[in-house]
Amino acid sequence: MKKLKFNCQVSFVLLLLFTAFSCAKQETKPSVEEDIAAIKEVLNQYGVACNNGDFDQWISLWSDNGIQMPPESPPKKGKAEIIDAMKPSFDQMYLEITITSVEEAKVYGNLGLTRCNYTLAVTPKEGGDKIIVMPDGKALTLYERQPDGIWKIAYDCFNSNTPPNVE
Repeated sequence: MKKLKFNCQVSFVLLLLFTAFSCAKQETKPSVEEDIAAIKEVLNQYGVACNNGDFDQWISLWSDNGIQMPPESPPKKGKAEIIDAMKPSFDQMYLEITITSVEEAKVYGNLGLTRCNYTLAVTPKEGGDKIIVMPDGKALTLYERQPDGIWKIAYDCFNSNTPPNVE
């Protein structure tokens, strides 16, 4: 009788554990549509940070080993090089970037990409006229999902459809 009572108690405990684990919130992987929306939001925040002059927000969008590939310049590898290259622009200029279109947004597992068109103008903070730097810029940006699930910029390659004005 004691053995039967013990078996019933063990069975009941196992049933409770099974039910608890079955009802526990299951981690669900985001859908491709949710991932695409997330990388598009990173692209949007890139523009917002530039337009607000918020360098800290802008650099926070980058992965630690991100690579920036600007036109007519060697690549900037890692956050330290990106900071050295870009902080003076934020310090000395008001940036005005407009994403005019997102031509593609795709996700492949933990990697994603956007291909977009944009315009970029700068105005010196010490005064002066607005300079349209990229009237018809284009960018291919690759994103990498971080271990915490957040998407960050891994590579950013950008240039213009217009050749540089060489005088």
